[in-house]
Amino acid sequence: MGFSHVGFCVPQHKFDETVSFYLAALQPLGYKEMMRPVDNAVGLGVYYPDFWITGVKPEAGSADGENEGDEQETQRKPIHIAFSASKRELVHAFYDAALKSGGKCNGAPGLRPQYTRFYYGSFVLDPMGNNIETVCMWPAWTHWRYWFGMGVFKKKKTE
Repeated sequence: MGFSHVGFCVPQHKFDETVSFYLAALQPLGYKEMMRPVDNAVGLGVYYPDFWITGVKPEAGSADGENEGDEQETQRKPIHIAFSASKRELVHAFYDAALKSGGKCNGAPGLRPQYTRFYYGSFVLDPMGNNIETVCMWPAWTHWRYWFGMGVFKKKKTE
């Protein structure tokens, strides 16, 4: 079974900036705002909200104003999220849109043979420093001999 949805938290004062970045960057993949059940949480998706962003307020005792939550931000570890693209052109479209919306290049679109010889991806750092990727392995399914040789289709023993 795959994931139903994934989400991450950002400091409340960076929530709007982060949501704007993802709406622009993921638009080429068909993502849009699907629901906002409360002011500080938004679900983005193509068919249903499978990607969530939540703004959190700093804990009591942290700095106020413009720098609110900075101490928490330095303790937060960046995450890596990879979005599937149905064709290589969308990998480029995501990359261009992400850079235009304030993202930073972390790997221009291209083949990544260190993963598999069909792996075509791009990497961008979002406003929070997370490594966001788009990947297209199409038409990888046409190379079934390669995947079969890697053991992808082996039956697993059950206990």
